[in-house]
Amino acid sequence: MFMTLKRTKILGWGMAISFLMIHILMICVFYKCGVTPMVIFNAFSIVFYVFMLFVLYKEWFPFFAIAIYLEVAAHMTCAVILTGWNSGFQITLIGMSVLALYSEYTGRALKLKIIRMMPACILGMFLYLGSYVYLQYHPAPYSLPAKTEYALSLLWGVIVFVIMLFVLQLLVYIAISSENQLEYQLSHDKLTGLPNRYYLSTQFENVEKENSDYWIAISDIDNFKKINDNYGHNCGDYVLKTIGEIFGKKDVLVGRWGGEEFLFLRKMEKDTDPFKYVDDIRKEIEQTDFSYEGQKLAVTMTFGMSYFRGSDGLYGAIRDADEKLYAGKHSGKNKVVNVMGGGNDSATSYQDPLTRVKNKPAYEKMIESLNWDIQNKTAQFGIVIIKLLDVAMINERYGHDKGNDYIVGASKIICQIFVNSQVFRIGGDDFAVVLTNRDYYDRDKLFEELKDRYKETAENSAVSAWERYNASCRMAVYADGDESVETVLSK
Repeated sequence: MFMTLKRTKILGWGMAISFLMIHILMICVFYKCGVTPMVIFNAFSIVFYVFMLFVLYKEWFPFFAIAIYLEVAAHMTCAVILTGWNSGFQITLIGMSVLALYSEYTGRALKLKIIRMMPACILGMFLYLGSYVYLQYHPAPYSLPAKTEYALSLLWGVIVFVIMLFVLQLLVYIAISSENQLEYQLSHDKLTGLPNRYYLSTQFENVEKENSDYWIAISDIDNFKKINDNYGHNCGDYVLKTIGEIFGKKDVLVGRWGGEEFLFLRKMEKDTDPFKYVDDIRKEIEQTDFSYEGQKLAVTMTFGMSYFRGSDGLYGAIRDADEKLYAGKHSGKNKVVNVMGGGNDSATSYQDPLTRVKNKPAYEKMIESLNWDIQNKTAQFGIVIIKLLDVAMINERYGHDKGNDYIVGASKIICQIFVNSQVFRIGGDDFAVVLTNRDYYDRDKLFEELKDRYKETAENSAVSAWERYNASCRMAVYADGDESVETVLSK
């Protein structure tokens, strides 16, 4: 926040001293022109502004704002009635109204006791107009020399313009600063200081427009749940913050992807080996001394890497990196996985050739892994089952090529929504999504989004029949007491 108590106090001191100097000048002018009542009034005003300095010292800001406005309003009214409209004193109320409303904004920003200044400004408007009407029927008892009126009109014009320009420029600066701060808060994680998922998503849009080669990595803190369970969530926050500080110094786009996960994204460079770059980060984390309340912590991270061309395959690369991360977590942790094994474990042997998602053998392997997690009481997952409803009709009416287009289009919707989970084609028109990581926590929202997307496309008569995706969806979530994935799905 731009405005603080200290800055408000300094601004108030500057205002009070400036007004004090103006009244010292005015007492000299009125004394020279023989306007005795205003000499007495300005003597009172000088004492008043000296007292206002004490008010500022005590930080009675609401009283300061309303008292100064009323003093200026009273001074203006008396000066105009006594010396006439041409003296220009009435102009000061315009500048004071701007200052008054700004003071209310400052009070609200600092959460001080609020005094609404609008009634005072309305009073000032009536005094301004009322004094003009009064002078039409009651000529001023004192007249100032023409040169004095000329000088005073210039003085008040300069003062009012300076006040208005200063306040309006300050408000512009505050507005811009607030927008920048809000944008930063929206785009950065408060704990780690790194870009958040929202910011990364905006960068993805830029990357997809390019035709350049990129690498992407997703990392996860090993055994983070145990750190929270054994040492408390404050310790977990300390670990996340420290890792965020380390990552923030790297020459790579890195953000907090969710929970204890971080995502790295960088354009391929000839003089940089992506695997070595990421593995060096892994080693740095492993070698960093984490100590919380005198307790040393062994912190390691597992990374999954993938490669893609910016204009094609970003979200597929994210899923691929996430799958490699998952494989690394289940094969020893504290490693960087950029190739999925060899032989029967190669990536292509587990990929559906039509949709490019994982196939049924990969799903069966995932089931084995989930059952292992259930037996070891470390499971936390959900499964979404999607059955496409109109595949047979599309094949019969429009041919198998259009039927394949239908399946691919419906699959893309699944992949676009469940970005952090593995998607499997487990039958001709059947898909499964194993919800993990961030998607698991957002499962209800994502599941509703999936159903809405299918409903929207199914009812869209403006597109071809093979682009109207219709599906039956259901979701099952693991709970304590479930003995296997089969038990989860049977609920």
